[in-house]
Amino acid sequence: MRHSITNLNRFGQIRAALAALIWLALWQILAMALGQEYLLASPVQVLERLLHLLTQGDTWLAALRSGGRIVLGFLAAALFGAALAFLSARFPWVRDLTQPLVSSARAVPVASFVILAIILVSTRWLSTLIAFVIGFPLIFGNVTEGIRRRDKGLKEVAQVFQVSAARRLLYIDLPQILPYFKSGAVSAMGLCWKSGIAAELIGIPDGTIGEKLYIVKVNLYTAELFAWTVIIVLLSGAASRLVALASDAAMGGLEKL
Repeated sequence: MRHSITNLNRFGQIRAALAALIWLALWQILAMALGQEYLLASPVQVLERLLHLLTQGDTWLAALRSGGRIVLGFLAAALFGAALAFLSARFPWVRDLTQPLVSSARAVPVASFVILAIILVSTRWLSTLIAFVIGFPLIFGNVTEGIRRRDKGLKEVAQVFQVSAARRLLYIDLPQILPYFKSGAVSAMGLCWKSGIAAELIGIPDGTIGEKLYIVKVNLYTAELFAWTVIIVLLSGAASRLVALASDAAMGGLEKL
């Protein structure tokens, strides 16, 4: 049975690889047919530009600046969103006050937040603020859902045996809520990267990925645009993977207690 599952997984990976190769081939053919790099760079040109960027110190510095600020915004969103979710579940008046804030964060377009943020804060911390605004409602919503779906039977047993609030939180509540937090955090991290880079492209803070993309846009360097896109996708994927691993480690640690 295990051998069959392994073969199915391997077959699925082969199919995915073939599909990717087909799309790359079509991309190459279309680029060759157009014959204009500024309209559509070929995969080969993009790869060449990507390898060139990876040898440049400025690329790594820009990734570090943008990534650090976006991750900082995500961490603030995770802490604030989770804390507010617990407070809202405990105190109805906090829930009533929080609802308009969460609804606004979900509904208002990112561009509006960016313009307002440029007025209020330095462009240096623009991506941090936008990442916080985008990540917060996702974390809050998922943690709130996890709290709502807790096993009521376990809660009643804990009350009967007079288990302390700290032990209830550690042994009963957190193991049930963490999977919801993980789901929201992974999604939030990806959105934080997208919105954070978009904010940098508007605010153009010095030495960031957003500034690099702005230069690419002005000069119509299509190959470099795709190369930077690959870098952003890889960084976003790596950050989301780290969030998932950290969440899994936390859940594993709770199970061992």
